[in-house]
Amino acid sequence: MKHLFVVAHPDDEVVGAGAFIYDAVRRGDEVAALIFNSCDTTRYTGNESQIVTDMHKSHEILGISKVYLGDIEDQNFHNADSRKMVQFIEAAIRDFQPDTIFTQHPGDVNTDHYWTAAPCIEAFYLWQRGRELVKPIEALYLMEVQSSTDWALNPSEARFQPNTYAPVSQEAAKAKIAALDAYENVIRPMPHPRSPEAFQAKMLLRGSQSGYDLAEAFECVFRRGV
Repeated sequence: MKHLFVVAHPDDEVVGAGAFIYDAVRRGDEVAALIFNSCDTTRYTGNESQIVTDMHKSHEILGISKVYLGDIEDQNFHNADSRKMVQFIEAAIRDFQPDTIFTQHPGDVNTDHYWTAAPCIEAFYLWQRGRELVKPIEALYLMEVQSSTDWALNPSEARFQPNTYAPVSQEAAKAKIAALDAYENVIRPMPHPRSPEAFQAKMLLRGSQSGYDLAEAFECVFRRGV
């Protein structure tokens, strides 16, 4: 299986599915990440490009084998060329030939996540347009990103509704937190949602909801077959 993660910022794929990625790679799956933003002007005030170095360290921990890196300015996705964003994702789909795609939830409080999900959903249908032979994509999933998905308060926006639960190992849970700790200022002290305790608690909660010891949850919005 090949899984493509389409996200706004370095670390979003780890927050949303780091433990799943770790276990999937060890089952023999391949994982690639398409990341639109490669410069952080808030957490990396001394060296904004350091985030890319940290991203590679994080990916090495999880086993992400390929990255497609963009240069859209953080918190300015709404001014980016949406057609180019769609084409960037389509090019990655052609190159990587994923079986599944994971992306952000469009209702997140971080609007960059919406402007990532929208072109991803458009690009997702590349295989069904009939203009070229593209391997069909089996499923599209939305992720939950702590301190973003859970902070969405706008009542007019749909909330994250988990309907797919992936069991994860204790080793994977530890690897997820280690992969996040590769970045500056992602891990925060309790009671922040991005504390190690909160990450562990969320995986424990999703596990208890689905009959597993630990799990990560996703919202499946498209699946071929049963």
